[in-house]
Amino acid sequence: MPAEKLHIKNMVCRRCVMTVEDLCRELGIQAAVSLGSVDFNVMPDVRVMDAFFNRLRAVGFEPLKSHEHVMLENIKAAIRYYARHNTVDEKDRLSDYIARTIPLDFRYVSRMFSSLEGRTVQSYLMSQRIEYVKELLFDDELTLAEIADKVGFSSVAHLSRAFKKSQGMTISEFRDTGSRSAIDEI
Repeated sequence: MPAEKLHIKNMVCRRCVMTVEDLCRELGIQAAVSLGSVDFNVMPDVRVMDAFFNRLRAVGFEPLKSHEHVMLENIKAAIRYYARHNTVDEKDRLSDYIARTIPLDFRYVSRMFSSLEGRTVQSYLMSQRIEYVKELLFDDELTLAEIADKVGFSSVAHLSRAFKKSQGMTISEFRDTGSRSAIDEI
């Protein structure tokens, strides 16, 4: 059984896990690292923990302290998953998905998210969907109609309007000059 679990903000991929594993190894910390958390086998002393926290921050991670911030990261992870895996055909509403994934009432989750994040769950979902669209545009393997369907937009026109509103440019302009954002910066 781990001595303590530390939740870490901005761990969004397998490379993030490997980076934190490397930090633990370099500092002699015995821990199991998974997406968004570190389970310490033996709690390091204060000096080592300070160095660990400083190294985490230096590479763009942030140790989470409160239960609410841990819950916020869990909600964000659920929304990121939903944005990439829920198509129009599935017709699974975000509120239903969150209610199944996070064992709390969606209204509570929504209010907590807005107060901590400074934006709504829906606006965060839209930013995740648009970032996924940008990724698919860079891959250049799908038509706009296929991208719209894959990302959960009802039509190319709906996708185009949402993209223009979010990015301040059309999809064509983005293809000529745009760039993607890191997922933890969205």
